[in-house]
Amino acid sequence: MIQLGDVIIGGDEGPKIVGVIYEPGQARQAVEEGADIIEFRVDLADDTNGVLRDLEEVSLPVILTNRRVEEGGNAAMNRREQLSPLISYASIVDIELMAPDRDDLIAEAATHGRPTLISYHDLDGTPAEAAMLEVMQTANGYGDVVKLAVTIEHLRDAPRVLDVSLAAREEGFTFCVVPIGALGSHIRPLMGIYGSSLLYGYVGQHISPKMRPYGFTGKRASPGMLSVSRLKRAIEEIRTWQ
Repeated sequence: MIQLGDVIIGGDEGPKIVGVIYEPGQARQAVEEGADIIEFRVDLADDTNGVLRDLEEVSLPVILTNRRVEEGGNAAMNRREQLSPLISYASIVDIELMAPDRDDLIAEAATHGRPTLISYHDLDGTPAEAAMLEVMQTANGYGDVVKLAVTIEHLRDAPRVLDVSLAAREEGFTFCVVPIGALGSHIRPLMGIYGSSLLYGYVGQHISPKMRPYGFTGKRASPGMLSVSRLKRAIEEIRTWQ
């Protein structure tokens, strides 16, 4: 469990909705649509200063993400140099487990007293449960929150995503598991039941092409993502079941 401002992630708090932003005006929209946390995708921003001005006007915690190309992002080189002037806006910093500059970025975050979210994205498929759990165990050793995102290519992949989520919960991780792909969208709102603490959604009525960049692998990184408002409605409905 970790506390970011007034928001507690993990434990028995239930899932928090993360509104993903990259343009001016979206921070306020994320608040209005019901996001609990904002993720600022620096690698997708054309007007970084405009977004930063908006973040100063909202009170939600901020995940600062500068996603590397190999995992579906658009980040330039020298990410540590990019991180330094932005980190004061971050409540937590997303750093990829497999990134060559991982340790440098973790050190930079630590220098500024910021916790880290260690992420892993498989844009090619859903590994075996044991392999996914091993990734999460390794990531948990480096940071405060673990994020595992895997691509659902067949409906038979979905049970493995749920099983590894239960295994991670039993190990006491603060984590989120994200099913990527159209075949994974139906279980995204349910992931909180299985222990995921964060549910990522886009802001507005339609997902922008910028939220689906082709990374080094040629794979789209965010198909199946639901909107913040739809996730909000789904969570409210799910709570009436329990």
